Amino acid sequence: DGAELCGVQPDDSRLRYTVMLHNPTLETFTLGRMTLGDPQGLEIISSMVQTANREGHHHPGAETDAHAQHSAAPTPSASPEPIGPPVPAEGYEFEPDAHVNIIVTVELAQGATHGSADNILVAFSSPERDYAVPHNLKIDVDATSCS
Repeated sequence: DGAELCGVQPDDSRLRYTVMLHNPTLETFTLGRMTLGDPQGLEIISSMVQTANREGHHHPGAETDAHAQHSAAPTPSASPEPIGPPVPAEGYEFEPDAHVNIIVTVELAQGATHGSADNILVAFSSPERDYAVPHNLKIDVDATSCS
């Protein structure tokens, strides 16, 4: 399931987009360089990572129909993961069962009035191999409007 977002980028500004990732494995991965999938007139300026807390979502003890009823998340029995400040994504150690926000800053390429990307490609590696996984977030950026 992907999302489509449109943003207006006035002169001398940039836009930030965030995707949340979960490492459901028992392995630590090292994050690499983030890129945009099939960018057209859009450039990635920076990629940061920030710890995220998803206690109560997809964890044992959470209500199975919590999303349908929009009820409050159950009180966690353990301390939630702390949310830290953003740090550069490249080289970040993504630990088992951790949640992180990948924050990419983008801007229109010089001379472009509209730009787009099909997704955000998250690069990471383990001792055995390198990976690049697209995260379905279609980005459209326009200099004047989202119509």
